[in-house]
Amino acid sequence: MKKHLIAAAVAAAFAVPAMAQVTMSGSINVGIMDTGAAGAKAVVSSLGGGANAINLSSSEDLGGGLRGGFTGQMRFNASTGDMNSASGGGTALLHAANVFLSGGFGTLRLGKIVEAGHCSFDPWGCTGGASLQFGTTTGAGVASQAQASSVSYATPTVAGFSAGIQSSLSTRADERLVLNIGYAAGPLALGFVQADNSAVNGATAFTSTKSKQQSIGVGYNLGVARITLVNTVTKGATGAKTADVMSLGASIPLGATAIWAGYNKDDAAASTADTKWALGVNHALSKRTSVGADVFHTEAVNSSAGFVVRARHTF
Repeated sequence: MKKHLIAAAVAAAFAVPAMAQVTMSGSINVGIMDTGAAGAKAVVSSLGGGANAINLSSSEDLGGGLRGGFTGQMRFNASTGDMNSASGGGTALLHAANVFLSGGFGTLRLGKIVEAGHCSFDPWGCTGGASLQFGTTTGAGVASQAQASSVSYATPTVAGFSAGIQSSLSTRADERLVLNIGYAAGPLALGFVQADNSAVNGATAFTSTKSKQQSIGVGYNLGVARITLVNTVTKGATGAKTADVMSLGASIPLGATAIWAGYNKDDAAASTADTKWALGVNHALSKRTSVGADVFHTEAVNSSAGFVVRARHTF
C-alpha cells in the first residue's frame, strides 16, 4: 500500500498540466484565368483571399461554461506563395490575430478581427474570378475586411437569430463600425450587414474618408437549387449613392457536381459598366478536393468575356 501511495505522489508531482487544444486548417484555390480585359492573357491566378489561407486556433476550458483562446489566419497568394494579408502592402504575418472569451453570453474578441460579410450568399463564396464579389460591378454583400486594433461581440444563436458588433479602437481620427444580424433556420437564411467608414487594411493603413455600406441578403434552399438575392448600397462622404448593386445567385446540386450562376446589376453605375454575369460548374473529387470552370462577363471599357479553370483543396 505504501509503495502505491509513493508512486501516486510522484506521478502527481510530475504530471503535465492540461494543454489547450490547438488546430490547424486551411485551403488553396488556384486556377488559370483570363479576365477578358483588352490585352489580357490566361495566367495562373490566386483565386480569393480567404480561400488561400492557413487557419490557426487554440482554446481551453476555463470552467463554468467559459472558454478562452486564440484565432489567427495567414493568407497567401496561391500563384506565388507570397504573403497576402491585409496590411496596406499585403505583407502582414497574420491577416487575423485575436484572443477570445466565449460562453453562454456570446463571444468577445480583441485584436485583429475579420469582419462579418455576405459571402455565404455568393455561389462562388467570394473566391474571385466569376465570383459576384469580383470585377467592375461587385455585389453579394459587404466585402469583409480584417479590422485591426478592434473589439467585437457576437451573441449566441437563439431560435436561429444571431447578431454582432465590431469596432476599431485606436488613436486614429476615424474608427470603423460594423453591425450584423443574421437568421438561419431550415431552408431560409437572412443577413444584414452595415459598415460605417472606409476599409481598414491592417495595423497601419487606414483611410478615414467617411463612407457607409449596407447590405441585405436572402437565401432559400428549394432542394433542387439554392437561390440568393442581395442588395448592397454604398454611400460616399456626402451621403451620395456611389453603388446600388442587386445580386442574384443560384447553386444547383447534381450529386458531386454543382452548377453555379450569378448576375449583378448596379443602378448607380454607367450603362457601360453596370452589369456582370457568370456561369460555372464545380465537381467534388472528394470531400476536400474539387475542380471547376467558369465563364464570366463584366461590362467595362474594353472588356469582354473571361474564363477560369480552377482547383481547390482544403485541409
